[in-house]
Amino acid sequence: MESPTTMHKRTKLVRFGLFMFQLLVATLVTFLIASALHTQSVLSGLISVGAEIPLSLRIKTVFVDFAGLLPTYGVIVFVGMLIAMSVTLLIANKLPSVSAKRANNPQSPSQSSQLWLFSLAGAVAVFTLLSAMHPILDVSIIAGARGLSGLLTQSIAGAIGGLVFALVRYKLNKTA
Repeated sequence: MESPTTMHKRTKLVRFGLFMFQLLVATLVTFLIASALHTQSVLSGLISVGAEIPLSLRIKTVFVDFAGLLPTYGVIVFVGMLIAMSVTLLIANKLPSVSAKRANNPQSPSQSSQLWLFSLAGAVAVFTLLSAMHPILDVSIIAGARGLSGLLTQSIAGAIGGLVFALVRYKLNKTA
């Protein structure tokens, strides 16, 4: 029979593993959407100055950008989501509506409040990272994020990633 200490360590390890799984899924979704939006923004700019880009090349360029941006932008998105989702988990556990629900039924957190909270956290994470990079590095690493509309579309990708994080979290908590 396992000791309570061993069981507690295993439980913490399982929770950490689930968090990392949620984080990786959310990061992947955020990155894929943000990368595709970036690519289409750049290609639209080229088309607006007269370039002819067939649909097949547009699609191919999306996949080339996925591979090219993953080592830089993908890592940046991961770090941003790690910080945002960690802080948001701390906040969510302190919210009265979420805490009260957990006290009555630990398997039933307030889903709607968490959906909004994690979506907002994902959007803020991407917006903050991209906004902070320009003054620090004096360059925008994502051409599709130049200008307000580009920054907002990248932030929407972060919001969708945060939403995915919350949905995966809710689904895993429901089945546990």
